[in-house]
Amino acid sequence: MSLLNSRVYPRTIAALFFTLASCTALAAACESTDPSLLEAAPGAMYASARIGGDLVFISGQIGVDTTSQAPAPDFETQMLEALRRLDSVLALAGSDASLILRATVYVTDPANLATMNRLYRAYFEERGAPLPARSLVPGLNFGNAIAFEIDAIAALANCE
Repeated sequence: MSLLNSRVYPRTIAALFFTLASCTALAAACESTDPSLLEAAPGAMYASARIGGDLVFISGQIGVDTTSQAPAPDFETQMLEALRRLDSVLALAGSDASLILRATVYVTDPANLATMNRLYRAYFEERGAPLPARSLVPGLNFGNAIAFEIDAIAALANCE
């Protein structure tokens, strides 16, 4: 049986793609590491992330407009912005999406769960990252217009 006709070939290609994407992302994470930028701003109630040992504990990321700090107008925009913010914090800490070990997602309206799952899976697939362990907290009311939040625990990139 030729390699092209076997069931192993597609999995081998997928594994190779994952490895190449992960190496590229990890190299970028090592270049942009600046843990001092994770510290809480004056008057803030929490830091963006804390590093403990070989782990990064990332605070909840929400989808607000970067200029006005107002929540984005719809669920999908909020979620995509929160995931962009997650990428930024991971990079500052010296990590990336491929090193996320656990995530907790908070969704205020259970009607958004299908959209959340689609965007969540796409986020990891686009980065060639495996899905981490995850907890989901649906129906939480933040008391404002926030519809989505994600926090995570990730490993640090090995930048040696």
